[in-house]
Amino acid sequence: MTYLALHRAERIRQRGMTLIEILVAIVVLSVGLLGLAGLQLKGLQVNQGSIYRWQAAMLAEDVADRIRADRAGAGTYTLPFAPAAGAAAPTSGGVGTQAAITDWLLRVATLPGGAAGIAINPATNQVTITVAWTDTRAQAGVGLTGAAATTGAQATNNQFALTTEF
Repeated sequence: MTYLALHRAERIRQRGMTLIEILVAIVVLSVGLLGLAGLQLKGLQVNQGSIYRWQAAMLAEDVADRIRADRAGAGTYTLPFAPAAGAAAPTSGGVGTQAAITDWLLRVATLPGGAAGIAINPATNQVTITVAWTDTRAQAGVGLTGAAATTGAQATNNQFALTTEF
């Protein structure tokens, strides 16, 4: 048999891909797709966390604007830091102040584990507004599960604090 005939016989036997090559390609493709799915999940978790930060910032700015609008009664907006769900508005101040704080606390309570506090320093005309929340999706992303994720046993709350003049 000549070299040309032997080369032609080898080419005929090597046509196409074998079943093992196809299975290896499918496994490699599956691992890549699982990596992309994990990346998408992390992106959603980070996006949800940024939404909570934005909501906390807007809530703090809202009550700061309310305090600036009611400068004469600004001292009555003081609120100890506590969970917003079921928190009572301060009993001092006018009906409008109490209604404003009650409305604000209801909106803070929409954050998961929402808590808030308002500290006013009348000597410097400064107010510090703190809004806190528990980001359970981010905690699940770092491996906290079960009771640790729901009670916030480790990375408990995220906080947004705004200090401004009124």
